[in-house]
Amino acid sequence: MVKLLRVDERLLHGQVAVSWFSTVGASSILIANDAVMNDEMAKVAVKLAKPAGAKLAIRDIEGAADLVNDPRAKGVSIFIVVRTIEDALRLVELTGDEIKHVNIGGIKKTEDSRMISNSIYLNDADLERLKKLDSLVEELEFRLVAADPKKTLRDL
Repeated sequence: MVKLLRVDERLLHGQVAVSWFSTVGASSILIANDAVMNDEMAKVAVKLAKPAGAKLAIRDIEGAADLVNDPRAKGVSIFIVVRTIEDALRLVELTGDEIKHVNIGGIKKTEDSRMISNSIYLNDADLERLKKLDSLVEELEFRLVAADPKKTLRDL
């Protein structure tokens, strides 16, 4: 069962590994991103950031969807981290109603983006993806750390 899908450009790092993982109450972490599958250094970095006692899987988006859709995953509490809003939308679309709660975390500034919340910068394409994502899940929230108050797309 997926506890939370988080969008964080840095994937698994201290804040995610410690604060979010314990807050979510998951036993497993699934890193889902196509590029990371071809980057051995990124895989090593993710593995080093894994909290003690947590199970970790690294998959491309389609592989992550297969894992989430596997009937055996229903008995495992999973915390998913993806790099982009596009990754999150693809994964939600591929998994049907398995992902109900999405958190948007750190997304750095690019040329065509604007700040919509603390450390969250979005461009027009991301905003359109978020509108679609919001219609597919029960809860779409924005917050950098678990202790921050939740903000919705409407709030922003």
